[in-house]
Formats: sequence, structure tokens, C-alpha cells
Amino acid sequence: MSRHVFLTGPPGIGKTTLIQKVTQALKSSDVPVDGFYTEEVKEGGRRRGFDVVTLSGKRGPLSRVSSDSSTSRRECRVGQYVVDVASFEQLVLPVLRNVSKENRNNILQDILAAVESCRQ
Repeated sequence: MSRHVFLTGPPGIGKTTLIQKVTQALKSSDVPVDGFYTEEVKEGGRRRGFDVVTLSGKRGPLSRVSSDSSTSRRECRVGQYVVDVASFEQLVLPVLRNVSKENRNNILQDILAAVESCRQ
């Protein structure tokens, strides 16, 4: 039986914290999990962007606020954020390539749709 859970809510409500705690509990129970989540990056108390974090502990920039209003053709923007597609692909594509029938329900994905829209 497969189960899918979608976590939504306003910023700061605890979505990422819940993912971290559930992942920790599953790992401590020897349940194989793989995947990624995003984590807010703050500077001086203000949100400056997000990092993508794999469940194996690798981290990289996902997006950062850009004060430059000009948009180059190769730059992917979502609202005020410039998305680092290369960093996302380097960290997340290996996780997604490891999806098999046996483990596909254990993959935690947070923002794949937003980055995929940038690639189109």
C-alpha cells in the first residue's frame, strides 16, 4: 500500500521541521528513506533564499533574492528569487535517479514542480 503526504501551510508553521523529525524517526527505525527538502536561508533576520538539503546531508543553494530586476535568458526566476538550477540538479537528480518500484514511496520531494517550470 502506497501513501503520499503533501505538506502545505504558511511560512514558519513547521513544515521543514516536521520533515526533518519524520526522516529522523524513520531512519532510527531502519526504514530506508531518501529525498530532499528545502530550508530557508536568513541574513539579518530576513529571508534571503532557500537551500536544497538531501536526506544524506548534502546541501546547496536553491534560490536567492536578487536585487537586479533585469532577467537574462538563462536565468530562472520565481518571484523575487533567482533559482540555481545547476545546484538543484547536482543534488537532487541523483536522488531521483535512484527511485525504483521498491523505494519510490519513501522519496520526500519538496519543490520539484517549481524548478521543473523553470526548465521549460
